[in-house]
Amino acid sequence: MKISIKPEVFEKFNKNLKIAFIKVEQVDNQIKVAEARHLLQEVEKLVRLNFHKKQIKDNSFIEPWALAQLEFGGKAHHYHTSVERLLKTVLSGKTVAKTDTIDNILHYIALKYVVPVSVDDFHKIEGDLTFDVVKSAGKKGLLKSLKRGELYYHDAKGILGTQVDYWKNKRTEVSRDSDANLIHLTALPPVTTSDLKKIAQESASMIEAFCSAKTQLFILSRRERSIKI
Repeated sequence: MKISIKPEVFEKFNKNLKIAFIKVEQVDNQIKVAEARHLLQEVEKLVRLNFHKKQIKDNSFIEPWALAQLEFGGKAHHYHTSVERLLKTVLSGKTVAKTDTIDNILHYIALKYVVPVSVDDFHKIEGDLTFDVVKSAGKKGLLKSLKRGELYYHDAKGILGTQVDYWKNKRTEVSRDSDANLIHLTALPPVTTSDLKKIAQESASMIEAFCSAKTQLFILSRRERSIKI
C-alpha cells in the first residue's frame, strides 16, 4: 500500500500540516479493555476540570484549525475536528469509552494532547490511501457537502474521512476482532514534528503494551509526502 499526501494539500490547506502514521499488527484488541478504559476516564476527569465548552475553539491546539486556510486568502472557517467532537462529548458529562482497547487508548491520547487521532482497520482499506483537498464546489456525493480546500482522505473504493476525521466512514472502522490497524495523528503548529513524533511514539508504546502488538511509525509532511508500507 502507498500512502500519500497530494501537493495541493500543502498549497491550498496548510503548508505546515504533518501526519503521523502507526501501522499496528498482531493486535489483541480484547485484552486490557478495562485498564485502557480506566486511563481514559482519568483524562476525561481532567478535561472536565480544565475546559469549558466555550473555550474549546480558543484552545491553542484547536485554534490553528480555525486559521488553517487563512494564509491562502478568502474567509477562513473553523474546522470541527474529531478531537473537538470528543471534547464536547466529555464536557457534556458523557464518556467516550468503547468496548475495545485500541479506541480507548486513542481517545486517551487525543484528549491528553488535544490532537485529532483516527484509526482504520488495515485489512478493510482497499488499494492506496491518499490525502487530498476539495478543489471545487459542485462535485457529486460526499464532496458536494464540503467546502473548497477542505481536507479528506480516500482509498480506491471511496472517501474514508473528512474534516480531519470529524466524519468517518464506517466501512473501515475497527472492531474487537481487528488484528491489524492503521492509525493517523494530524497536527498543525504549535505542534512540532518532534512533538508529533513523541505523541505517536507514546501511542505506539501503549498499544504494544496493552495489545501485545507490533508497530511501525512514520511521519509524512511537505518534505516527505508519500511512503509504501
